[in-house]
This record gives sequence, structure tokens and C-alpha cells, in this order.
Amino acid sequence: MTRRTVPLLSALCFAIMAASAAPAYAGFDEGMAYYRKGDYFRALSELKPEAEAGNALAQVQVAGIYQYGLVSAANFAEALKWYRKAAAQDNADAMLGLGIMYSLGQGVEKDPVQSFKWLTLAAGRLPQGPDRNRIMSALDTMKEQMSDADIARAQKLVEDWKPGEP
Repeated sequence: MTRRTVPLLSALCFAIMAASAAPAYAGFDEGMAYYRKGDYFRALSELKPEAEAGNALAQVQVAGIYQYGLVSAANFAEALKWYRKAAAQDNADAMLGLGIMYSLGQGVEKDPVQSFKWLTLAAGRLPQGPDRNRIMSALDTMKEQMSDADIARAQKLVEDWKPGEP
């Protein structure tokens, strides 16, 4: 992955997380209000119970708080845990987060095949628009740097993935 692709993907993930649609949980709405104000401690205290209850949108927000170290030092293990839970629920933002973490080696070994898988899954779930276009551009850049065998492996992982799997 090129140096220009990594910041682009990280910024994209952060922007998507911050703009997630509001679900039916009041704790989520309160948590997002604190998040938008930059009060990440209170945001986490409201969002984490929702995440633990299975709310995929809250799981993505909690993952981002841990990934970007918004309440303390970055905690990649916690970020991965929450992104995986939300990705298992077919959440595109979580898939994007996992793709970035695999591309950067955050809490996992750098793995372009896994990164490509998760970014492809995310792109396939996002509507046409600038966010999806940025992911597609990053995937094109990644293809230039990956072997045909690695691309084929990644595409097979995409084809075989089903919701419910981390």
C-alpha cells in the first residue's frame, strides 16, 4: 500500500464512523452527541453498553474510539474485537475499519490479502459516491502492488464470506 493510500483510508474510516446513521437506541444517540462534541469519555460510556447489546453501529463507534486512541492510548485489540463483531453483522464501516487495520498492521500482522478482502466487502456495501470511490481507488492501488495469486486469494475470501463470520 502506498503512503498516500494509508492516510486516505484512515481519514475515510474516521469520517464514515462520525457520520453513521442513528439507530433506534437512545444510548446510542446520546453517545453520538457526546462524540460529536469531542467528549469521547462520555461517548464511550454511552456507546459501549449499546455495543455490548449487539448494536453494530455502536460497535463501530467503540472500535474507532479504541483504534484512534480517543480516550487513552490506541488499543488495537479492542478495536479489532468491536470491528469484527460489527462486520459479522454485515456492517460496511466495520469492514472498512478491518481493512485499514490489516493494511497498517494495527493489532494484527500486515496482511494485504485480508485488507483487500475487507475493503472489497466494504465497497460492495456502500452506495455510489465519494466514500466508495476512495475505497475503489485504494483497491486499484493495492492491486498494482499485489501478486495475481494474492488478488485471487483475496477475491476467493470475498466470495466465501457470509454475514455472521468475523
